[in-house]
Amino acid sequence: MAKAPMASILQESDTKRRELLAKMEKITNSRVISYAANPNASPNMIDHNDPVFLNDLLASCGKVKKLDLIIDSPGGEPNVAEKIAIMCREYCDQFRVIVPNNAKSAATMIAIASDEIMMGYISEIGPIDPQIRVVAPNGQFSYVPAQSIIDSIGLLNDAMQQGIDPRCIIAILQKVDPPLLDIANKAIAFSKQFAAEWLSKHMLKDNPEKAKKIAAQLSDNRKWLSHGKRIGYAEAKELGLKVTLIPKDDPLWEVLWEYYSRCQIHLNSRLSQKLYETRDLTLNFGLTVARPPSPVPPQQ
Repeated sequence: MAKAPMASILQESDTKRRELLAKMEKITNSRVISYAANPNASPNMIDHNDPVFLNDLLASCGKVKKLDLIIDSPGGEPNVAEKIAIMCREYCDQFRVIVPNNAKSAATMIAIASDEIMMGYISEIGPIDPQIRVVAPNGQFSYVPAQSIIDSIGLLNDAMQQGIDPRCIIAILQKVDPPLLDIANKAIAFSKQFAAEWLSKHMLKDNPEKAKKIAAQLSDNRKWLSHGKRIGYAEAKELGLKVTLIPKDDPLWEVLWEYYSRCQIHLNSRLSQKLYETRDLTLNFGLTVARPPSPVPPQQ
C-alpha cells in the first residue's frame, strides 16, 4: 500500500497531462508548452510573475524549429504579453498559439504575435482595447475601457447641445481627471502600435497595410462594444488573421480538450492561480497545499 496515496494521485495527474502534451507533440511535430489560468481564482491575470515560470519551460525545451504555446487566459498586462511573445520567439523559428477555450485581451496580443493561431469550434480570442484601472474615493477600483473615458467627454458635450442644464455638466466635468484622459489615449495608441508591429513582422509580414487595418479593428471598443466580446474562428478569419480550425472530431482536438479539462480540474483542486507545463515539467503559481478545499477562491 502506498505510504502517501494523495501525493501519488496528484503526481499521477501531472504525469497524465504531460503524456497528453507529448502526444500532441507527435501529432503537430513541434514542441508544446502550456500556460493556463484558473478562471475561479485571483490573481489569475498575465503579470510580471509569468516570464519567470515561462523561462523555465522554454529553457527546458531549448531552441527548437517549431514551438506551440497552448494558452488559456483572461488577459492582463500588455507589456508582459509583449515580453512573453519575445521570449517564445527567441526559442524557435516558427511560433504558433493554440487556443483551447479563451485567450482574451493581453492573451490575444500574444496570439497575434505568433505566425498562426489554432482554434477549435468553441475557442475564442477577444478585442485588445485597453482597460484603465480607476480608483473610487472609497478605495475600491474597477477597470474601465480607455475609449469610454475619452468618449464620455463627447457625451457630456452632446448633453449640453440637447439643452441639459450646463451647471449639471460642469459639476461632472470637474470630476474629470485630465491625466487619466492622457493615459487612456496613450493606452489605445500602444494597443494599435503593438498589433500593427507584430502582425507586420510575422503573421502578415507580406501585407503591412492589412496588419494596420486589423490592429485598428481589434483596438476599437466602438466596434466590439464589449471588451469580453467573443471572436471565434470565423470572426478571426474574417478579420484577416491567419487562423486554422481544429475540427472537433480531429485527434488533435480530442487530446487538446482532454488536456485542457485536466488542467482546469488540477487548478481548482490545488487552489492554484496558474499552471505552466511541458511534457517534462509542471510548475504551479499560487499553490496552496496546506489549506482544505474551499468553495470561495483565494483572493489577494
